[in-house]
Amino acid sequence: MNLLENLKLNRWYGVVLYLGVLLIVASLYFEIDFVQKKHLFGLGIGMILIGLAHLMSEKYLTKFDYGGYFTIPINKHNAISRILIFFGIGLVGLFGFLIVKDLI
Repeated sequence: MNLLENLKLNRWYGVVLYLGVLLIVASLYFEIDFVQKKHLFGLGIGMILIGLAHLMSEKYLTKFDYGGYFTIPINKHNAISRILIFFGIGLVGLFGFLIVKDLI
């Protein structure tokens, strides 16, 4: 259980990042009959791009209020993180559609 505590899974984009890694590992090491491996790999790459972009944009705002210091996590995107999100959403949309199309 100590391994799960060290993973940064307290935000949704941390979960998306690790799911992308798991999809890539599954496409490389396991034989999957009902889904093409290249579609699963592309979906994993898109999820990793989205997770990395949000991890890059995570900043912390510290302010003094009500007699104490408060640290608030905020997302402040720059041009690189916006481009990564754009390509990540495009890859997830494209390969997600192709996976659903293969299943039907």
